[in-house]
Amino acid sequence: MKKIEIYILGGFLGSGKTTLLQTILEQEKKRKKKVAVLLNEIGEYSVDTDIIGRETPLRELLNGCICCTMKDQLELQLLSLYQQHQPDVIYIETTGVAHPLEVLDACLSPIIAPYIDVKSIISVIDLSRWKDRKKLNKSIQKLLVEQIKYSDHLILNKSDLVTKEDQLSLQEEIREVNTKAQMSKTTYGNISSLEEINHSFHSSVDNHTELHVHHHLHIQTMTYQFEGKVIKEEFEKWIKELPGTIYRIKGFLQFVGSEEDTYLFQYSYGIPYSFPQKKSFPNNLVFIGEKFDKEKLNKELKSLEESAKQKSFL
Repeated sequence: MKKIEIYILGGFLGSGKTTLLQTILEQEKKRKKKVAVLLNEIGEYSVDTDIIGRETPLRELLNGCICCTMKDQLELQLLSLYQQHQPDVIYIETTGVAHPLEVLDACLSPIIAPYIDVKSIISVIDLSRWKDRKKLNKSIQKLLVEQIKYSDHLILNKSDLVTKEDQLSLQEEIREVNTKAQMSKTTYGNISSLEEINHSFHSSVDNHTELHVHHHLHIQTMTYQFEGKVIKEEFEKWIKELPGTIYRIKGFLQFVGSEEDTYLFQYSYGIPYSFPQKKSFPNNLVFIGEKFDKEKLNKELKSLEESAKQKSFL
């Protein structure tokens, strides 16, 4: 099954995200790609919708941020774009105050995880604002740093507004925040080629597929698809032994002997929750973290399934 490529386009207010998106859409059009856009705005109206135009399939999420209050709506809109338009690529333009990890978390819903392939988190940086960031309040300064830290491609925009000397020093400062991200310097978000931000990944379609975020990104993600049930006590014991580098798990699974068909499972920074569901859902778990051993997780989960299968015959 071919997955839809997802690119998350972030950056602080006024950094030039929409201008960059326009450039990207023009280049995707030349490549004959079917592209869709999902725009998120905190306000009631999105001016960017008019800028993007009607020829591109588009969904809006207004009056909130997908990284906190609108996660469920993001899931529905991505499903809608997938079912109605089946695009090759979806670009998600976030609000200027969105945190990259929270947006990534919102994208990795267990229901849509099998259909999407998160390719990259791109952050647009206004170099002139970064230069004067100390004038901003502490919380905004922290957000600017976080947007840089958790991206795997940095667009250093509005480079014409700072001197050549400042460009070099600012680039060094940004590199200290994120040592591995790819960087592109631009004016008016004018990238020379989509190759600057597109990364070629070919995900293997098997029972234990990984959602691909570029290997330069600090954050790893993985999806495990269950073939059978697990024993609740064994699963809970396994959860307690997970490394601290796994920050988030969410998904659906089935327990042996349970009256409920499916459970929604949530795990956040060491604290697990499970909730019985009245409907059936795809049985898979999405993992988000840093530097965890995916092969080991796959083997351990497979072992839990095998244990449940063997004991059910006793």
